[in-house]
Amino acid sequence: MTYPSYSDVQEIRSELKEVGYQHWLHDDLFTWQWWVLLLAAILPWIIWVCLIKREHRLHVFAFATSIGIISSVLDVIGADLLLWEYPTKLFPMIPPLFPADLTVIPVTFSLAYYYGKKWRAYILYNFIVAFLFSYVIEPLCTWTQIYKSNNFPHWLSFIGFTLISLLVRWSIERVLPIRR
Repeated sequence: MTYPSYSDVQEIRSELKEVGYQHWLHDDLFTWQWWVLLLAAILPWIIWVCLIKREHRLHVFAFATSIGIISSVLDVIGADLLLWEYPTKLFPMIPPLFPADLTVIPVTFSLAYYYGKKWRAYILYNFIVAFLFSYVIEPLCTWTQIYKSNNFPHWLSFIGFTLISLLVRWSIERVLPIRR
């Protein structure tokens, strides 16, 4: 039995890229789901700017950026392992769900961080946001054919969202000065 060479893998990746682009161009681009994704990529940051006081933005943005980077990395890994998939995409390339990874998730958790100045309040807000993402937004995105889980349970998403946001807050508080 022979194994594929690096060239074989690259050739298949090239074909997959072209097929993916053609699918995006003819099945995703300008559909109502695509417009929802575009709105989800822009609107949360506008809301964020309106809700976060100027003097707190750098601190809260550092938190949001950390959440966004972790979300993007985990999303690429999960999609690559076929734990979930994205039938509709804003762009035909990775990260698979740019509007969620770099906008909706970081903005929402950073608002929980901003308004939950004390750990007790933050943990409560964190649980609420993690619950909403895992048990409301994921099923809604499945229904709208933006997201599809391949036997990846909602409770695992809930645990992931919760642990990541707690870890990021803990880390941010170790690196940056305490906010008032």
